[in-house]
Amino acid sequence: MRRQSGMAMVEALVACAVLGLGLLGATRLTTHALGAALQTRQDVRAQALAADALGCAIARTEPCPAAEQVTQQGVTYTVQLQRSALDEALTEVSVRVQWSDGRSAAQGQRRLNWRSRVSTMPDWVGVSSP
Repeated sequence: MRRQSGMAMVEALVACAVLGLGLLGATRLTTHALGAALQTRQDVRAQALAADALGCAIARTEPCPAAEQVTQQGVTYTVQLQRSALDEALTEVSVRVQWSDGRSAAQGQRRLNWRSRVSTMPDWVGVSSP
């Protein structure tokens, strides 16, 4: 019987290659998950800023910041609040939050727009006393 020499070395090389591909896939999956978590955190922060600005405008609290910049964890968010009268009793309030997510300038600009309509009539109008 003839002995096969060198087969253990080939098997070891194939096993190392398969293990390397598996580790490469796991690394890519981890970096993708970290990027998604970062993007989600930025989205949630932008939604919180938009909710604060919209709540301030709906509650008619003065002064509501018309435009402000907030920096958190290295990301600068720009909040813009705009009111426009639709008719004498209805106002549209729109909030825009912009931020850069750290990628290239062309792709990295993110934006969130919220709109709501608010009655300009005083809160006591339409309420009857007992």
